[in-house]
Amino acid sequence: MQSKKFDIEILNLNHVQFRVDYYSSNKEHLAIWHPTTPEGFYTFNYQKNKVKEALALINNGKSIHFVILNKSKTQMLGHCNYTKIDNNKCWLGYSIAEVYEGKSLMYEALLLTNTYMFNNIGIKEIRAGILPNNERSIKLIKRLGFEYIGEKDELEINGEIRTYDTYIQKMI
Repeated sequence: MQSKKFDIEILNLNHVQFRVDYYSSNKEHLAIWHPTTPEGFYTFNYQKNKVKEALALINNGKSIHFVILNKSKTQMLGHCNYTKIDNNKCWLGYSIAEVYEGKSLMYEALLLTNTYMFNNIGIKEIRAGILPNNERSIKLIKRLGFEYIGEKDELEINGEIRTYDTYIQKMI
């Protein structure tokens, strides 16, 4: 998939070094939104194993992981993952490099990937769990047409158990 500003590819082993560079250069930015990173997370071997795990899930129809790349395909700008695919439903997770925040890149990327999931994978419902203090993400998800459904759940984020709110987008 392509936009005028970036390309989107389904995750593959060619993206391992991109992931190492992305996560390494965005450590502080992502730490407040992501689970605690395990030992070795920022190494090539760790990321290679994570990509292999993701590919197995992709091959089994349980998830799809997209990588957002600059037009010259030399840098990963962000990612969006559709996981826990079951019964035409899935969960959405995403992040974008700090330097690209606020430039509508994730909005554009999710328009493309959500459409892909609805039209090509047969997804009828996409859920997203958002921390209540993540105002940027709430604004983004609402702009995409997701609705708050009142459900809450917990997730470990940066060493703390945090409660997130659930938003949902259904195929019309």
